[in-house]
Amino acid sequence: MSSSNVNAENSSVQNAVITEDEAAIYDRQIRLWGLEAQQRMLNSKILMVGMRGLSNEVCKNLVLAGIGSLTILDDQKVTQEDLGAQFFLSADDIGKNRAVASRDRVRNLNPRVVVTADSDKLAKKPEEFFNQFDVICLTDCDLDTLIHVNEICRKFDKKFYAASAMGLFGYIFCDLNYHAYVIETKEDKSDKEEPDVKRIKRETQYVSLETSLSKNDWAQIKFKKLKKISEVLWAIPIIWKFKQNECRPPNPDDTSNDENSDFMKLRSISNEYLKSINVEPSLFTNVFLKQLLQNVSAEISPVCAIVGGILAQDILKVLSQKGPPINNFFVFNGLDCSGIVYQVEPGKKAIS
Repeated sequence: MSSSNVNAENSSVQNAVITEDEAAIYDRQIRLWGLEAQQRMLNSKILMVGMRGLSNEVCKNLVLAGIGSLTILDDQKVTQEDLGAQFFLSADDIGKNRAVASRDRVRNLNPRVVVTADSDKLAKKPEEFFNQFDVICLTDCDLDTLIHVNEICRKFDKKFYAASAMGLFGYIFCDLNYHAYVIETKEDKSDKEEPDVKRIKRETQYVSLETSLSKNDWAQIKFKKLKKISEVLWAIPIIWKFKQNECRPPNPDDTSNDENSDFMKLRSISNEYLKSINVEPSLFTNVFLKQLLQNVSAEISPVCAIVGGILAQDILKVLSQKGPPINNFFVFNGLDCSGIVYQVEPGKKAIS
């Protein structure tokens, strides 16, 4: 589907007003974050790139929450492997385009949301294509694509997310450029009186993915604190660099100590990368590296649900402008069920 078709379908979303029926449907949400916030969500336009297990969860939560429109972009065809962690597809869809095959089932969750399928290649999209959206979310993309789209988002002042689920591990990166939001605090009075609600406006400036990855001043952080950082944070750029070098994902079965194995290639990349940012390579252990390699290509439904749920929640938080969003990495480790936010930015000492 061309960008002009997407624009035509999304035109009805602009300046939409909540009806009485919608107010009744979204009553609990309106009570939670207010009518104005729900109105912003109703007028929002989201682009989701990639249709796999993680993005299934994000799309489900966004559509049920009542966003204005969702465009799903994916140029790949459905395979047997897609049926494991994806619940918008069936065996009858094998051979069809993933976005087109998923569209109607996504739309059925909430017919009030405009859901569009786009089967074009992301690389063929002109910069102007992205300007029509409020939030652009890329899942399971390579580093060069992420950096390229991130820079386009900054050019048009659009909110940018990148995310992936890799077996037991997952990450979210968020670049909102500049974002203003409100924090609400309640000041208790007497037992008989309603508490006063105080609204505090906050502003946050974000950095791009490329700037985040340029942080090389980790040596300023004490070694004891560095040891506590989740190894998943180091794993993300290491996997990206492997894919850049080899033009393919790592082979989960290639775990031998042979110098040409994918395991040893990852070890070499990790040593070089961690030294370049002034982090002791021993903090990224061989035990974790093998676990990462064995998980990197897998989709595990519970992990997709956790990371996808957090990602959708953060996008809704950005749209509603209520509460602080992720700044700027969230990493999930299914081995110990930990999810941690790290602010990875040159010159910042506070990392979590």
